[in-house]
Amino acid sequence: FEHLFNTVFFLEMCLRIRLLGNGYFKEPWNIFDFFLVCSGTLDLWILPLITMGSASRVFYRFSVMRMLRVLRLLRILRVVRLFRMFQQLYLIMQAFNKAFQIVLLMGLLVLILDYVCAIMLTQGIGRNAQMFGDDEGKILHWFGSISKSMQTLFLVMTLTNWDEIAFTLVKVFPSSVVYLSLVLYIMVTSYTMLSLITGIISESLITAQQEYRQRREKTMDEKKKDLAFELRQFLEDICEDEKDDYNNVKPEDLKTAMRGDQEVLVKLASIGIIIDEHGILGLIEKLSNQGQNLVNIDYFVDKLTNLVGGATASSVMDLKFDMHKINCKLDAIMKKLEIEDPFPMEIKEEAQVPAYVQHHQAPVKRSSLRISHGGGDAIGVQNSMRHSLIKDSKPRFAEE
Repeated sequence: FEHLFNTVFFLEMCLRIRLLGNGYFKEPWNIFDFFLVCSGTLDLWILPLITMGSASRVFYRFSVMRMLRVLRLLRILRVVRLFRMFQQLYLIMQAFNKAFQIVLLMGLLVLILDYVCAIMLTQGIGRNAQMFGDDEGKILHWFGSISKSMQTLFLVMTLTNWDEIAFTLVKVFPSSVVYLSLVLYIMVTSYTMLSLITGIISESLITAQQEYRQRREKTMDEKKKDLAFELRQFLEDICEDEKDDYNNVKPEDLKTAMRGDQEVLVKLASIGIIIDEHGILGLIEKLSNQGQNLVNIDYFVDKLTNLVGGATASSVMDLKFDMHKINCKLDAIMKKLEIEDPFPMEIKEEAQVPAYVQHHQAPVKRSSLRISHGGGDAIGVQNSMRHSLIKDSKPRFAEE
């Protein structure tokens, strides 16, 4: 099994070095793995080849070779790799490390409680052992000194031989006092402390999981920002002659730049975005409305690097607030462009038209007078239409 595991570790190390390059040696865990694999390879494969044959005795005479044999002890460190291979095991170990300090403080609290109780039991029971007659030897063994009393309390806390101690004490002291004291001590030191320790370890495990998730999200965000910056610089350099002043390019040029780039796919996979070349080309088609519009490089990079991820409630509220500000600005612009009263007073006085003429007159919509430039022309058109209607209606009014 040692040869099998060392082969697997060796192949894993080679693949990581090929994928990460010099970045492999920037992480402490990778350096630790490299040291273990090298020591295991030297111990299992290289040293046996060097020391085999008739010349093995000569090699063993050298102190250097004898020191290399100490590398066999490093096999124990391979167990540490399990904490990296199994993430849940690593989280449990991290939670235990966080809870260990609190557990030590709780153990110190129990020790102080046992010490106080041991003084009381030694003075009250151990100094009066002759009261128990034939059981005097047991009393001296249990409560003869402070150290013996603390040992007895520890046994009672672990529910060991507490019934025999209780049966012996009730021969002199009231049974209600003895059993009540023992039950109260067991509840405080055994069940309560055990529950507190369990709760502390559980809370530490939850905290460790949250911290690990936050570290992972932070690492992914940093990788995502770096990838977005590199991809944006790459596309701007490639499409330098084709882009306009607003960093827009034709979808065909963007497809040409992204086609066949496997390194981008690998980096996208490292941040959790699994996509192939066909998916990237389809994204470009979608952003360009099937090739009809230009594609902004910044928008394309942001869209590509954020295909996977969740929006928090805070982000949604920020987006809602931004949309509300945009709507307010649009309403203010529309109010500035809107004309309050498009018809002057003199036109209203002249336009006293009978009811039947108003019935046949086409309605004029005020919304049609929302103009940005040339507002006077629009009002002139409306006034001329009003005068023509009044003029046409005068013969009918005279005939009636």
